[in-house]
Amino acid sequence: MRRLLTLAAVALMGVVTACSGGASAGTGGDPGTLTLAVSKINAGLDPAESLVTSYLRSFGAGESLAKIQPDGTVAPELAESVQQTAPNAWTVVLREGAAFHSGAPVDAAAVQASLERSREHNALAANLLDGVRVSASGVRTLVFETDAPAPFLDFTLAHYELQVHNVAAYEGLTGPAEEADLTGPFRVTGFTSERELTLERNPGWWGAAPTVERIVVRQVTDAQSRVQVALSGQADVVDLLPSDAVAQLEAADGLTLQGAPAANTVAVYLNPASPAAPALADQRVRQALAWAVDRAQVAEIAGEGLSEPAGSWLASNPAYPQADEQGYPRHDPDLAARLLDEAGWVLGPDGRRSSSKDGQPLRFRLQTWGTEQATGEVLQAQWDALGVTVDLSYVDNALVQQARERGDWDAQTAAFTTLGNVPSLMSVQIGEGGSGNYGGYRVPEAQPLIDRANAAATEAERTAAILELNALMAEVVPAIPVHPRPQATAVSDRLSGFVPHPLQYENLVRAGYALAG
Repeated sequence: MRRLLTLAAVALMGVVTACSGGASAGTGGDPGTLTLAVSKINAGLDPAESLVTSYLRSFGAGESLAKIQPDGTVAPELAESVQQTAPNAWTVVLREGAAFHSGAPVDAAAVQASLERSREHNALAANLLDGVRVSASGVRTLVFETDAPAPFLDFTLAHYELQVHNVAAYEGLTGPAEEADLTGPFRVTGFTSERELTLERNPGWWGAAPTVERIVVRQVTDAQSRVQVALSGQADVVDLLPSDAVAQLEAADGLTLQGAPAANTVAVYLNPASPAAPALADQRVRQALAWAVDRAQVAEIAGEGLSEPAGSWLASNPAYPQADEQGYPRHDPDLAARLLDEAGWVLGPDGRRSSSKDGQPLRFRLQTWGTEQATGEVLQAQWDALGVTVDLSYVDNALVQQARERGDWDAQTAAFTTLGNVPSLMSVQIGEGGSGNYGGYRVPEAQPLIDRANAAATEAERTAAILELNALMAEVVPAIPVHPRPQATAVSDRLSGFVPHPLQYENLVRAGYALAG
């Protein structure tokens, strides 16, 4: 789980004739314009909308008070300093002279209003700020008081969903936001939902002026089309390249394939309340499915060397190497079979498992999306070998969310970051009402462990509580951990300053980029 992936590649070939999503990839080469071809861009411009902020930050438009660095540490971003001043209190001092893109000042009152608006309109932001009170204590100073000790609050303040925005620009909206009033080194100048975003250098940014003058981001949803964009040199940065194109990209010229181990865990989330697959309500069945996963095979076939096994949810976090040995660190089909036998799902002469009570087959639906298509196909085959029938579908994320909202789902792939305020992130996964607790699991043992992690007097005590919570998640199995999401990014040789990041999806653009003519 710890190795750094840096793949060099080389030779310009092919010209892209068409790109998915109706958008041409464009032509690179303008010395002042950075061109990105990405799998998806934001659907809107309002940073209080879920996920919009991850794209705005990734493309250089938005900032939070702090930012997670490539080595996994956290540092101030829009803030000048972020310091814990008491077990239940943090003090944040803002950068002097910081301003929104509109020119409005970024003062303590504006940041407080931004965070409260995100808390009100964004479920994940509300989870992150649960038990946190924000107050302005001067023009540039904010105080964060927490119900319990909060040793990881600086990581919370680095989350993209807590992006600072000018609330005045979004008040009274009766439709989608038409502008984005943020603080980043680049400001939005044009936007077509889920097609194209254009940005220009922000002359009022608090940091050193970027050398890149303009950015064009185009959505190219089809993975093979993105491969051709990368090979033809029609974009400077191309994200989420498919694993099956690695060999071809390694044989190309004019680009470098970059990647760092992703600090997220692709998992199969399970719905215990599904009327179509009631077997998923049985913890033994969920554990059996988890033991039946050959993660090394999934990572090899679906990841093409760009991922590694993750036997527990926390295993993708480089700060907790012990998590590699928790949960499901091995492939154990015999144990999986015994658990299904105990749960009353008997293997018949046809190789299928059915209920010993009523003869109903053990069957469920699995929805995958984004980069998880190959992962779903390998899992389907592995569970088929156990005698479980999986109806697999690869769909748009919007359909995944709609099925979840209706309660009409059995299993779905998703990936959440594991790097940051770990107790808070785990609460999102297993806490009652957590925005990532898709199955609505009630685990009363979880909250005391979260509280213990936050209140721990030493790092060793904190780590012990976090690992115990990780083990509890593996035992309950609200989701079956599989592997970190592969993240291969093609970078043109004319671009310098690119830094691989464990959270690459929110770090595609940096202010320090330079483009050769």
